[in-house]
Amino acid sequence: MSDQDERFRKDTPRNPFETYDANFKQRLQSPSSVMSASPIAGKEDLQKRYEQSNVMPQAVSLPPHLFIPADAQSIDIRNLANVPPGTTVDLLEFRGRKGGIVKFIAYGVFFDALMFDLINLVPTVNGVRVFPFHGNPQRRFKIGLGTGSDLSNVNLVQCQLDLQPGDILKWTFTNDDVVDVAAGVRMSGYFDQSTIRKIGRFGG
Repeated sequence: MSDQDERFRKDTPRNPFETYDANFKQRLQSPSSVMSASPIAGKEDLQKRYEQSNVMPQAVSLPPHLFIPADAQSIDIRNLANVPPGTTVDLLEFRGRKGGIVKFIAYGVFFDALMFDLINLVPTVNGVRVFPFHGNPQRRFKIGLGTGSDLSNVNLVQCQLDLQPGDILKWTFTNDDVVDVAAGVRMSGYFDQSTIRKIGRFGG
């Protein structure tokens, strides 16, 4: 066998799926090479990459009028009642807690009544109507329509209502129909103990 035949035999792979060049080796990128500088980068660029990779993530504060702060106690109150015909009931009642401000950021209402004119739901704080621009503007902002088929989060209405310690929140429901009406209310918010200065009700 000639030298040329011997060299051809050594360079020819036995596995037909391998490359024809036995001396060729695929060069895999090392995971550690990701942090290395590129050929056109200098030491300063490499140093910046290491500094950025060692920076700890920073917490982001979400708007407190839309989300419950991480250090606050959440509040989620609700009630569903079967109201007899011709009666008025306090569907939901809640008193402001000492040591902080109760902040409600959403609410939802539910009815199974058929006639808008025969029911009415009035939210008050210390006897004064709140959410004065919520409801039907053609009926002096009467609240008589449910926000959905249930009281899930997707059916809640955004609001901003603060309760000082001792304030009393009530949802009063009137049923003027001749049949029972199922009515429900849910309020979602949190207890803010970080507020030192008392503020008045806003958004309500």
